[in-house]
Amino acid sequence: MTYDEVVFASRTEVEAAVAAGPVRWRRCSAAGLNLRNIDLTGAQLDHCVFDEVDLGDCQLDGAVVTGGTFVGAKLTGADLTDAVFTGADLSQVRFTDALLADAVFTGCKLVGADLTGLRGLAVTFTVTDCTLQLANLGDANLRGLRLTGTDLSEADLWGTDLRDAVFDNCRLRDTDLSHTKLHGADLRGADLGEITLDATTHLVGAVISPRQAAEICGALGITVME
Repeated sequence: MTYDEVVFASRTEVEAAVAAGPVRWRRCSAAGLNLRNIDLTGAQLDHCVFDEVDLGDCQLDGAVVTGGTFVGAKLTGADLTDAVFTGADLSQVRFTDALLADAVFTGCKLVGADLTGLRGLAVTFTVTDCTLQLANLGDANLRGLRLTGTDLSEADLWGTDLRDAVFDNCRLRDTDLSHTKLHGADLRGADLGEITLDATTHLVGAVISPRQAAEICGALGITVME
């Protein structure tokens, strides 16, 4: 059943709408509600407002989210398998312990999002043209992740496993790469910002471009001449 511009005032109202049939919501709002464990499998959410909603342990597998805002929402432990997020504002969202298998994020804003403790042994989700400034990915297992057109400026990647990851047209300016595993990571398409002497120690094992290598040499006080 399709709902247009409905403001849900309680969990009971949301549950009744879900029970009425496939979730097809346009410009609806459930802001601030506790919707833990709710089943939104295959839901289509078009420009809906889910700010500060608790969606912990919920089922969102196969959901299609277009536009809308989830600012400050909790998706801890949620199943987001095959979910597709396009142009959504997911700033400050907590994805802790969430399952993102084959999930797709395109053109989304994830400023300050918490992506620590993700479930799954292999990275199968994709991130394209998103903003992950100030996001927390500390200690996450993101081996083999491919990021395209994504801004990770000032993000926390402390201890993150990014071996064999590919950064295509990405920004890593002032990003915390302390103790990050970068062996085989392709940083040739990344803007590393100003490379300092301390920063060079965090890039061990990474694949870089000749230009980036020259900048690193510069930080080390080495002059490269042809």
